[in-house]
Amino acid sequence: MLSATALSLLLLSAAPGALEDVFARVDGAVVTVRVGMRHMAQSETTAVMAVSVGTGSGVVVHKDGYVVTAAHVVEDAEVIEVQWKDGTTSRATVVTMSRSEDVALLKTDETPKAMTVATLGDSDALVQGKRVFAVGAPMGLEHTLTSGVVSALRTNPEKGFGPRKLIQTDVAINQGNSGGPLFNEAGEVVGIASFILSTSGGNMGLGFAVPSNTVRRRLFEQALPYVGVSLRYITRDVAEVFNWTAESGFLVEKVRPGSVAAKAGLRGGVVTAKVADGEIILGGDLILRVNNLDTAKPDAIGAMLKGLKAGDTITYDVLRGGKLEQVTMTLPSLVPVPALPPLPAKKK
Repeated sequence: MLSATALSLLLLSAAPGALEDVFARVDGAVVTVRVGMRHMAQSETTAVMAVSVGTGSGVVVHKDGYVVTAAHVVEDAEVIEVQWKDGTTSRATVVTMSRSEDVALLKTDETPKAMTVATLGDSDALVQGKRVFAVGAPMGLEHTLTSGVVSALRTNPEKGFGPRKLIQTDVAINQGNSGGPLFNEAGEVVGIASFILSTSGGNMGLGFAVPSNTVRRRLFEQALPYVGVSLRYITRDVAEVFNWTAESGFLVEKVRPGSVAAKAGLRGGVVTAKVADGEIILGGDLILRVNNLDTAKPDAIGAMLKGLKAGDTITYDVLRGGKLEQVTMTLPSLVPVPALPPLPAKKK
């Protein structure tokens, strides 16, 4: 019989090989996401436009080229490009996005002949100490593997100011990892890298990922059509902070120039405010009702919007400058949200 020490050494020596095998199986599902952004700096006499390129990560979750990434990676993008494992690239568009939960779903124009599709696992099965690993492009270094454990499972007390549920991990996450997958030992995606807490700007073992069950719910089961706006769901607690009379609402923080939302007349914010540990962009429309459905029932709104087709109209009742106004838009042709295989039934 092996002693406890010998058994521990055997397990430790076996662990790297197991991780190596799982990594080889799932690495092909990880992509690098590059975005092109325009920034305008204006003064009383001049206006200067600058173009910048940002890098993040993503993971393929459907055979038709659907990629999950972080919302903050793509929300300001004029152009989105996905680089596959084989080095080829494809243009991509946003299908749906949740700024509050910091997750977005992209659809690529093309897919390579050989492509791996990752499985969204059950993040509710995670416990502290469970081994996990991330694959992404930290500092632009594609397909970098870092490993660690689940440090904690957090619930954000500041409703509406960021992802509600979070996985805290000591897996090394740096700039460029954002939007990349956090895998469990079975090779299932259990989280999407969102942000780090750091005094230096680099990894300090305090990384945070959005749980895969949040991804499944917000991007697939309750997906909202993307019409060019970045929305943040405002709860009553948040509304009270800003002395808004609304019980709830969707705050329009950003409107993409030239989008359907911009042409319809929805207005984004103009002032960035620090609230708790996050930022919120104020001054934009606060949507109170969508096709006469109250925003206090976001699930009902999601179900209604999911049933709309190109040519249908959406009427928003918005609070703008203290006054109620209506904004109506006609839906363009939208990329459909695919169905994912359901999670296995939980054992009782």
